Amino acid sequence: MAERSLKTNFIWAFLGNGFGAFCMWLQVVILTKLGQPEDVGLYAVASAVGLPVSMLLSLKLQLVQVTDARQEYEFGHYMALRLVTAVLTIAVTAMIGFLFYPPQTAWVITAFGAGYGLMAFREVYIAVMQKSERMDKAAVSRFIQNVLSVVFFGVLFYATQSLAVSALGLVAARLTGFVCYDIPVCRRLLLKGSAQQEIVPTGLRPLWDFRRMVRLTLTAAPLGIVAWLTTLFTSIPRLTMDAVLGKEQLGYFAAVSSLLVVGNLFVGAVGQTASPRLARYFVECPEGYLRLLLKLLCVLLVMGLAGIAVSVFFGRPILTFLFTAEYAAYQDMLVWVMVAAAVLSIFSGLNIALTAARCFASQVPIYALSAAVAAAVSFYGIPRYGILAGTWSQLACYAAGSLCCGLVLLYVYRKRVQQPL
Repeated sequence: MAERSLKTNFIWAFLGNGFGAFCMWLQVVILTKLGQPEDVGLYAVASAVGLPVSMLLSLKLQLVQVTDARQEYEFGHYMALRLVTAVLTIAVTAMIGFLFYPPQTAWVITAFGAGYGLMAFREVYIAVMQKSERMDKAAVSRFIQNVLSVVFFGVLFYATQSLAVSALGLVAARLTGFVCYDIPVCRRLLLKGSAQQEIVPTGLRPLWDFRRMVRLTLTAAPLGIVAWLTTLFTSIPRLTMDAVLGKEQLGYFAAVSSLLVVGNLFVGAVGQTASPRLARYFVECPEGYLRLLLKLLCVLLVMGLAGIAVSVFFGRPILTFLFTAEYAAYQDMLVWVMVAAAVLSIFSGLNIALTAARCFASQVPIYALSAAVAAAVSFYGIPRYGILAGTWSQLACYAAGSLCCGLVLLYVYRKRVQQPL
C-alpha cells in the first residue's frame, strides 16, 4: 500500500490538535466570562494536582505504541496495562484531593481525575490511528470529543455554577465520543492491519499476559516519569502561586498562560505526525531521520518567533477580546508566555526525536533537571516578583531542557550512524 503523505497527515493532525487545544482553552474562557478569577484559579489547582498523577501513571504508552516499529507488543497488551493505569489515576487523584484540600476543592480534583483517567484510556485507541498513519481518523475523534466537551462543560457551568458538575460533563463527553467513534474505527483498522500482515486478529480485548505487561511497564516507565516531570513545569509555579498569592492571582496567570496552547497544538501535531516516520527512519535511514528533524525544528522556530511578535504588537487587544478588560493589564506576562512557548517548541521537537529513537531512559535526568530549575525559580521568584516569575520559571526550565536534550540527541545520533544498517 502506498505511504500516506506526511504533509496530509500533518494537516489533519494540526487541525485535530488545534481544535482540541482551542476547545480546552475555550473552557478557561467560559470560566472567565461566566465565573470569577477564583473559579479559574480552582480550575488551575485541579489541573495542577490531577495532571501530574495522570501523566506519571499513563507511562506515555501512546508514544511507546506508536513507535513500536518492530511490533514487540500487541494491541491487547497496551490495552490491559492502560486499564490498570486509568483506574489507578482516578483513585490516586481522589486520595490526594481529600487528604490535602477542603471538600469543595477535593470534589473538583476527583472529577478532573476521572476525566484524565478516561482520556488516558482513549489514548491507546488514538495510537492505533496514529500508527496506521490515519491522522484524519484521529482528528475526527478529537473534533467529536472536544465539541461535546465544550457544550457539556459550558451548559453545566452556566446552569449550576459548579466546577465539579461541569468536570463530570467532560467525563460524559469523552465517554460518548469513545463509544460512538473510537471503538468502531479502531476495530476496522486493526482488522485491516492484521489482514495485511497475515496474522490472526486479536480484536479490542485486553491480553492479560502479566509477564509481558511488567516488561512493557519497565520499558515505558522512563517516559511516564518524563511525562510527570513535564507536568511539574506548570504545576509547580501554579501551586506555589496558589499558596503565596491566592486563587485570584492564580486565575489571571492561568488564563493568560493558557495561550501556550497556541504553540502546543502545533508541536503536538508535529509530534503525532512525524513520530512514526522518525522512528522508522532512525532504524532504516539515519540520514533521513536527521533531515526530517532539522526541517521540523526550523518550522517550530519560525512559529515560535511569530507568536512572540503577535504578543508584542497585539497583546493588549487580544487579552481584552479573549477574556475581559481586567486581563489586558497582563500584556507583559503574555509576551513572556510566548517567549517560553517558543523555547518549549524547540525542547519538544528535540524530545520527539529522542522518543522516536526509543531513548526513553535518557530523558529522565533531562526532565528532572528542568523541573528542578522550574522549582528553584518559582520558589525564589514568585514571593518576590509575583506572577511574572511564574513565566520566568517555565522559560528557564525549557531552556535548560533544550540544551540537555540537544546534547544527548547529538550523542545518540552519532552512535547510530556508526552502527551497520
